[in-house]
Amino acid sequence: MKKTLILGCTLFALSLLQAEETAVEQGVPATAWGAGAAVRSTNVPYAAPFAQADGENTSSFIHLLYFEGEHFYMDGTEIGYRAPLTDALSIAAITKLRMADIPETHQNAYQLDGYDPGVQLRYSFDKGHYAQVEAMTDMHNNFYANLYYQYTYGWGDFDFIPYAQATYKNSGFNTYYYGLGAIDAMPTDSLGAGVDLSLGLDVWYHLASNFYLYGKAQTKFLNSEAKKSRYVSESRQDEFWLGLAFKHDKDKLLSPSLKSRPYVRLAYGFATVSNLGEILVGDIVHDDFENRMISLFYGHPVSDTLFNLPISIYFTPGIVWHKTSEVQKNSYEVVAAMKAYYTIPLPWRVRLGVGTGLSYITNTTYIEDVDMDPGEKSSKLLQYLDFSVDMNMGDIFGESVEALWLGYGIHHRSAVFEHASEYGHFKGGSNYNTVYLQYHF
Repeated sequence: MKKTLILGCTLFALSLLQAEETAVEQGVPATAWGAGAAVRSTNVPYAAPFAQADGENTSSFIHLLYFEGEHFYMDGTEIGYRAPLTDALSIAAITKLRMADIPETHQNAYQLDGYDPGVQLRYSFDKGHYAQVEAMTDMHNNFYANLYYQYTYGWGDFDFIPYAQATYKNSGFNTYYYGLGAIDAMPTDSLGAGVDLSLGLDVWYHLASNFYLYGKAQTKFLNSEAKKSRYVSESRQDEFWLGLAFKHDKDKLLSPSLKSRPYVRLAYGFATVSNLGEILVGDIVHDDFENRMISLFYGHPVSDTLFNLPISIYFTPGIVWHKTSEVQKNSYEVVAAMKAYYTIPLPWRVRLGVGTGLSYITNTTYIEDVDMDPGEKSSKLLQYLDFSVDMNMGDIFGESVEALWLGYGIHHRSAVFEHASEYGHFKGGSNYNTVYLQYHF
């Protein structure tokens, strides 16, 4: 996971440089964007007694983020920085979600899902039609490689995306995941390298304007070495996804110049033991240990409208510093999110904001650790939510501070109520009340 954090910080810095270059006087051009979620369900390939029973299923809530910058991008569960080599060939540094699909009773203790770093080489035949090869590693230096091909076929409001993938997994990978080398309570089966084969279909349906329905079906055939493990009872995994997303309206052209301006936001936050629902109704309980945070976010505009309403959409990466206290160590948090703003046209303009994304922290905070049930482990990777209300300073003090907004925000990390294996399958999270200054340039 440390490799993934380093890659994420690098991609974040590159996105800032890219955004500054595009924030020219005529306005930032619009870009394709999206934010959504899906429920993924699949059969567990493991046998009893590791699984409760042969044929056990597991499901998970999956966060989906989309952004197409000149180089930096987010594509569902993949984040990357792409550079062209020729008109058709490109190379990218990536990190993408890998699901281990161990039984739910073990997911919190071992947390084997993760965003793995790697390098991707892609050859594009045309938009949505490409082949690529990826060299990847997990957080334990187990190597695997993907050979992938997909074709996109549009039919009315539907986009059908059939694909095929062959995945080479080295001996270390097979032994760690299928021979249960990752599980300290079980004897390990030593396994060789092998190749999995996956066939699948992604389907997008354009419901209306910025609203989309997403579905996916995939069959994966496990490699022969994995099937040799005494712990594996299924030679095939069938998985299904169903979700909803807000995305760029594909029936409209992207604007060459947006009215929404880029911004930087500096915030100071105070931890609270209140949950999100309590905070939203004003029931805020002070953290006795006075844990604090400082955050710096950049906002890159991607759209001036949502459902044809004057709601600005931003891609907003950020870095957070959680200060040392008597109950927690110094830690850093990296965030990637999409955020929507609606301005209430009052004499003194008031703006409401809501954001959603992913958050990774180097050391989990005290406020998260005490929020969990006894015996459970937190996760460094969690869902991120951002709620804010701010007021324009120019309306109060004059045009000289027209670009400045003063506001209050909620900085929230969440494990989605035990419904997400990639977050460790536990119930918990953290909340910080923040005050901030946001400057648009």
